[in-house]
Amino acid sequence: MLILWHRREVQVRRYPAEWEHHDSLWLARPHDKSEWGDYFDGACQAIDCLIAELTSDTNAEPIDLLVPELETHGLGLQCRQWQCNYGDVWLRDTAPVFVQVGDSMRAQSFDFNGWGGKFLFDGDPELAALVATFAGLERDHHQLVLEGGAIDGNGADTILTTRECLLNKNRNPSLGESDIETLLASALGTKKTIWLDRGLIGDHTDGHVDNVARFTSAERVVCTKASARGEVNEAIYREVHNTLRNARTANGEPLEIVELPSPGEVKGPEGIMAASYCNFLLTNCCVVVPVFDCLSDIEALSILSSLFPERRTVAIPSFALLTGGGTIHCISKEQASPSPPRTV
Repeated sequence: MLILWHRREVQVRRYPAEWEHHDSLWLARPHDKSEWGDYFDGACQAIDCLIAELTSDTNAEPIDLLVPELETHGLGLQCRQWQCNYGDVWLRDTAPVFVQVGDSMRAQSFDFNGWGGKFLFDGDPELAALVATFAGLERDHHQLVLEGGAIDGNGADTILTTRECLLNKNRNPSLGESDIETLLASALGTKKTIWLDRGLIGDHTDGHVDNVARFTSAERVVCTKASARGEVNEAIYREVHNTLRNARTANGEPLEIVELPSPGEVKGPEGIMAASYCNFLLTNCCVVVPVFDCLSDIEALSILSSLFPERRTVAIPSFALLTGGGTIHCISKEQASPSPPRTV
């Protein structure tokens, strides 16, 4: 008997790295003044500044802007508006994660419980599905509490995350590391998860990784070093560095580590805030860096500029945004363009 075996094309999932080409960048307007208090205008100004920088650059991706009411002027042709109900501006966490499946992009949504039940705004749990519809993409939903800022990927099957967030009893109390790794592999196509223990003190998100470590290439990461002895996060910075020093990618490669300075202890109305230059954003044309009017701003800008020499470096004053719980990376969500697919 002759048996013919045919090669089966499998649609491989891949979580693109942020430095890959984007079809669009999703942002949202602040609209609930009660959540921002005295810093509402400053938060609006920071987002206006980001929009102005990107829409002035012909190499930038279009912006998809969520608004409570359509605006009639000042946005430019590169900015598309979507009127809808949403809680706040933290689209890194409430918008879908865009993943390539085969030769096209699909939106991945997860269970969202308001950062462990602390800030559950009307409209946010449904927002990932709504953004997927606006983007014209099919969507897969996964039974895992996950915010986009809790993971960072290198585009080559490896992600960073923290135990403080994904293993938190207010997120996934019945799941262990291997359970979560399996779910992430199913959703994102990842093969290796590098677990850091914890995030920054004062972080409302319970340790999102995009405040402590980020990939800047497939085998290079940035993390933070204390700018002064005795800083409140000094021990955390050392822990992160030591874990990354001993980590390997999905391909078995060690990581090159570049350290950014800390902004120091940036204090807001409620005390120490999770200020970090790791919360930068990569767009098609820029590396957008939050700055805090402190001495280490210039050094951080110089380091990130050297890591992305093909991109223009843009500094956005971010203290007002930070009083709401995050900065530039937290308010944005890139929609990657599909690249030539891989098959197995």
